Amino acid sequence: MPDEISLILSDRESGSVALLNRLLPALEKELQGADLKAEAFCNRVNTIREKLHHFAAIENFLTTLIMHAGQENDFPGEPLRYLTDYRQYWHNSDGKIAENFMQQYNPEGKTILTHSHSQTVISLLNQLHKRHVPFRVLQTLSSPGEEGKISHERMRELMIHANIIDDADIKGALGHADIILMGCDALLETKFLNKIGTHLILHLARQFKKRTFLITESRKEITRSEWECGLTDQRLFEWVPLDLIDRIITEKRV
Repeated sequence: MPDEISLILSDRESGSVALLNRLLPALEKELQGADLKAEAFCNRVNTIREKLHHFAAIENFLTTLIMHAGQENDFPGEPLRYLTDYRQYWHNSDGKIAENFMQQYNPEGKTILTHSHSQTVISLLNQLHKRHVPFRVLQTLSSPGEEGKISHERMRELMIHANIIDDADIKGALGHADIILMGCDALLETKFLNKIGTHLILHLARQFKKRTFLITESRKEITRSEWECGLTDQRLFEWVPLDLIDRIITEKRV
């Protein structure tokens, strides 16, 4: 396995979107290798699928890539064209999500609570910041992995006003929050997959009568039941019912 891809597979901190952004150029580089055959490439992609199976966006992307790569008579041209089209489509997804979100909610002067580390949520907050919308963020520490530290550092780099809070203080923080933004790793018809602690926060938010938004992308939607059955390691993840969410915001819809 190439070094770039091995580093991606060993990354335990980044979310699916961040990993995808690194996978695209790495796979493109592989396809441009002079001696690579379609069968060997598909085998390599399947190995990546097995390692990153719990990320729905990556699962959807790699499944389609294998379909395009399996055509020996147009390899590597067909998968390379797919990578180009994929990159172009998702280039401005964060801008579309921001527009859809602001059609539903005015975050000006509000306090936003978020959990774990979601590149999609960070991108939305960055879009709001670029549009000079004033707001502040309460970011949970997100134990046991403490992914909240990654989000907090990223927001600091983007000059977004954010405070990190201990998970034990979530109930008190909800008293100060106006809305809750959650990301997800997978979206099914009646539930979504996210880091452990999400269900508790949303349950408390319902008690506090706080509005809740799921900020995600359509590429994280999964319709294949066998994908869910294949999830074996869910120690850091949990399924959360969608009835705890007031609005789902994607680049396509609200």
